[in-house]
Amino acid sequence: MTPGFPIRAFIVAATLLVINQGTAQANELVEKFFGSYVGSGTADILHTKQKEVRDLDVTVESFKEDGFTLKWITVIRGADGDRTGADVKRREVEEHFAPVKDRESLYVLASEGGLFHKSELPNPLLGEAVRWAAVEGNDMTVYSLAISESGGSELQVYRRTLTAKGMDIKFMRLQDESIQVRMQGTLVRTK
Repeated sequence: MTPGFPIRAFIVAATLLVINQGTAQANELVEKFFGSYVGSGTADILHTKQKEVRDLDVTVESFKEDGFTLKWITVIRGADGDRTGADVKRREVEEHFAPVKDRESLYVLASEGGLFHKSELPNPLLGEAVRWAAVEGNDMTVYSLAISESGGSELQVYRRTLTAKGMDIKFMRLQDESIQVRMQGTLVRTK
């Protein structure tokens, strides 16, 4: 062991501690949501007057230094309430959100990019949805706004509220000014 090794190790450890404290402070608003949740909900499809049972699986975890990743799986059960059959639908989504500069509690869908790919935000005029999240207290609300081919709008609102056992979720989809789908569910924290 070289002389000065303990001092260098201490400096490295102290630097990592300061960096991690800064990250922890930046994640303070969203870290209480970190974990995995499972449950179910019921959706009202208003224009067809149908009800759907949905199995829900949500995971929230850290993304980069001060953002978060939101993953969710929705299984829409068949007409008979079963999870098997040709009419069962499954949707899996993973999205990364980064904080908006100088806007505490507001996060925007992280633009895709990489070493050899230009980073671009969605263009709503091309039918690409613009997504953002707002965190206030125990509520994390994700909004998704798109422009339809006819020039109308589709707004989806996902509100996830922390509870003593996990989280409650409410979802609403509007086309122009008309509510098309309304869903409520209860999830328990699994980790």
